[in-house]
Amino acid sequence: MQFLVYILVYPFLWLVSILPFRLLYAFSDFLYLLIYKVFGYRKKVVKDNLRLVFPHKTEEEINDITKKFYHHLCDMMVEAIKSLTISEKEMKEHFTFSNVEVINDIEKQNKSIILMCAHYGSWEWIFILQKYVESKGFAVYKRLANPYFDRLVKR
Repeated sequence: MQFLVYILVYPFLWLVSILPFRLLYAFSDFLYLLIYKVFGYRKKVVKDNLRLVFPHKTEEEINDITKKFYHHLCDMMVEAIKSLTISEKEMKEHFTFSNVEVINDIEKQNKSIILMCAHYGSWEWIFILQKYVESKGFAVYKRLANPYFDRLVKR
């Protein structure tokens, strides 16, 4: 069954991944409408959690943060999909890194470095950093339930 899901879903993901960035983010906006407006995916949980961490915020501010969260979530989803086919050239055009020399200087001192991006950005794209630093990077992630998609994520 998991293989069937993979062979049915992967062609769609691949088609989305070859979209130029302008269309990719337009697709993200469409996903936002579906996930937030139409289906309300986990909207109550998100708002309840925001009220817990921002008790001083008004309901209007909570709604604004919620919308921004869903926009960000959809952007991260399409960026993860884009990572299937993005070229090194496209990545270098899309990203800029500041203070990379700090990482290289620490490495020259034989010290370890841990970079964490949590859910702030698309972690799949952090590996472009390896083009700018001298050492190899490693990632820790939670294995996906579908082994076929898990293999796809690890490549």
